[in-house]
Amino acid sequence: MGSTTGKPDSSRRTPKTRRRRLRLAVLDVDGTLKQAESPYGYLHRRLGVADLAAPNRALALAGQISYAEWLRRDAALWAGQPVSKLRRMLAENPYLPGAPELLAALKGAGVVVALVSAGFTLNTDPIMAEFGLDYALANELTTVDGVLDGGAVNHVPEGGKAAFARELRGKLNIPAEQTLAAGDTQGDLELFACAGLRFAVNPRSVELRARADVVFEPDLTGAVTWLTERGYLP
Repeated sequence: MGSTTGKPDSSRRTPKTRRRRLRLAVLDVDGTLKQAESPYGYLHRRLGVADLAAPNRALALAGQISYAEWLRRDAALWAGQPVSKLRRMLAENPYLPGAPELLAALKGAGVVVALVSAGFTLNTDPIMAEFGLDYALANELTTVDGVLDGGAVNHVPEGGKAAFARELRGKLNIPAEQTLAAGDTQGDLELFACAGLRFAVNPRSVELRARADVVFEPDLTGAVTWLTERGYLP
């Protein structure tokens, strides 16, 4: 795999599909486009409930509760918080350097851009609006009169990222060879399996790093140049 510190590494040959222009990009959000690796951890810290959330995380990582139950318990900690407050906090989580340029370049080249996140729509909707992106799938925090009621809808279960990518490829009739996937965690391996071009961004998984065509560290600076030089973008 190539590795970058803003510039691509030529330690691995360019994929054979380099001359096929991208038509679809399916991108993880947290830790890939945005700096905070987890919107849950980020909000727990900002809202002062990190200590209450820690046991839920430990149970989930130990396999003692499901991901859906973990989501439910985390969302319950935010009951009573105004949606506007969370939206403002999430907007203060900056993009990784190079991420805005990548999104703009993909859209400018006519690539269909989709976000898929185990986070939530409060985080993905503003990015969609800012860059005029095409599709998004994320979990949803439920509200009553502009206030979180402590509930959540799990739209991205285990395997949900891959199902979303496959559905988009089928709907748009786009082959894997013209699809880019980008992610940062073990959970993004399923997304990598659906794409012919794979970006790992500050990967926290050895396996994800090994499966990537290129690794970007510490940010996405140089991603647009990398794609353009290899013919993926005009």
